[in-house]
Amino acid sequence: MKLNELRYFLAVAEEKHFGRAAQKCFISQPALSIGIKNLEYSLGVVLFERSASEVFLTPEGLEALPKVKQIFSVVQQLKELRVSINSSQGELKLGIIFTIAPYLLPRVIPLLKSTAPELTLNIYENTTDNIIPMLKSGEIDAAIVALPIYEPSLAVDELYDEEFFVITPKNHPLANETAIDASTIHEYDPLLLNIGHCFRDQVVAQCPEISANNNAHHYSLETIRNIVASGQGISVLPKYALIQDHLQELISCIPFKGPVPKRKIGLIYRKEYTQLKKLELLSECVKSLHL
Repeated sequence: MKLNELRYFLAVAEEKHFGRAAQKCFISQPALSIGIKNLEYSLGVVLFERSASEVFLTPEGLEALPKVKQIFSVVQQLKELRVSINSSQGELKLGIIFTIAPYLLPRVIPLLKSTAPELTLNIYENTTDNIIPMLKSGEIDAAIVALPIYEPSLAVDELYDEEFFVITPKNHPLANETAIDASTIHEYDPLLLNIGHCFRDQVVAQCPEISANNNAHHYSLETIRNIVASGQGISVLPKYALIQDHLQELISCIPFKGPVPKRKIGLIYRKEYTQLKKLELLSECVKSLHL
């Protein structure tokens, strides 16, 4: 049994597709298939049910999956022994959700580079549902997400609060309002992100009259901003997505009446992660922005 074979197993289990798993592992699909077969032979069990279009974990594969993830978590910890816990030298693999990355990273990366030029920051942009397994398995070191996160194995460092605003076309009936009550937003059928984005869930939770079954087909806040700017509908966006650009001439941004809907942004990491100096530097840089 080889570590690479376990890595191939984990990739197929996550991707549920041999081709995508091979791309993720930077090897050919035949090589990956051979690795999986060798692993199955070593273990004496079949790990996957294969069909022409789908791949499923067998009961034995399901039992093996958490054990393999634990192995890679330990491997990551062993790798971290190379660098002193008080050093910022080396790599920090940072996960970050789609609704934060475009607005926070341009502010914090230059600051982090000037503060710790010896630190290499590698970014993994994804949804919270995908980031949490990546973090727990050791694929990434830490992540910036919207809180709360209910995972007993993860530690949380609260970074800042971000208020929500309503955006409308300039000619919309709400455009000249000084503030809007969250309980009335549902009357205008606001545009939402797709199911699976935590920001969608936060908007629905804090503007409860909005239907949770809203049929959204929007994959980014930027898409929503541009749709609103074109004169079609309204939406709710977090404060730092309201960047100054040409769209400001086409949309109005209106605050909410109190209590103002908001989200709390935090840095999360495994409790056993040892390179805390890197996380301290990142946290200090974000907090120094006074967001």
